[in-house]
Amino acid sequence: MLWGSFLAPIHDYSDLAFRLLCQKHGAESACVPLVNATAIARDPAKLAMVDAHPDERDLGVQLVGDSAEAIARAAGMIMDAKGFVSWLNINCGCPSIRTVESGGGSALLEKPEKIAEAVGAVKRATAKSDVPVSVKIRIKDGLEGTARICRMVEEAGADFIIIHGRTAEQGYSGKADWEMIKELKTRASVPVIGNGDVKDADAGNGFVDRGYCDGFMIGRAAMTNPMVFQDKRPGTAEERFALLDEYISLQERYLGKPDATAVKMKALNFTRGLPRAAAMRDRIARTKTVEEIIREA
Repeated sequence: MLWGSFLAPIHDYSDLAFRLLCQKHGAESACVPLVNATAIARDPAKLAMVDAHPDERDLGVQLVGDSAEAIARAAGMIMDAKGFVSWLNINCGCPSIRTVESGGGSALLEKPEKIAEAVGAVKRATAKSDVPVSVKIRIKDGLEGTARICRMVEEAGADFIIIHGRTAEQGYSGKADWEMIKELKTRASVPVIGNGDVKDADAGNGFVDRGYCDGFMIGRAAMTNPMVFQDKRPGTAEERFALLDEYISLQERYLGKPDATAVKMKALNFTRGLPRAAAMRDRIARTKTVEEIIREA
């Protein structure tokens, strides 16, 4: 495991090509987001949802579900099928309504004993591969409540903890509480990865250097700028379209054919904030094919 810069597991966004793009530009670790553990446990064919590739460095797979048994079964199946995966993560922080209503994500923060049960079950299910197991949580019931959750998952065998410095109720509003992340790190017996409002690698490394965390995770800032892990910011339209070309090339190489929906989403994010780009972004939003997107870009 590398305790450095992590690309956050961004649901419906951080696909294989995007993860590879971010790693090309400095991300030291990445993670396949929100894999439905129950679906895989019920049907091994669903392993196809896990778009992991051996070319990815220090790759994690994030599992979501409400059953320790299903999460553990899916974890074992993933490691048997994709032994190059470097670490596993149990999502206990996603605040989306759909995830919470299914009993997974941040709903598990209401039942920390279930999180601990899942960690222990995954450790047993993957014992032969000895893969590190982590949890991703949010702040719950203040410092003491969150510290209690951390202790429980540590005692269950978690190898590291990823902490987003917001509550589930906050979603992505307000500011991440890095002072609380720092205090939780001082109490933890395993490495802590800090998450929330990290704008670039310089800021993330600053948190590490000042003892707030052992590594840092970047999500939303990377969505608009995959070069954020190198503290680079493409300023011109040409530089941003070059990133889009890289993304499309990676899709072609690894998938055979670019996905228009994914390419459009990246084009709209990569061009965000460009001066006098509103008309162009509006045209991109109306496109239906990759060829149309390239033409408008």
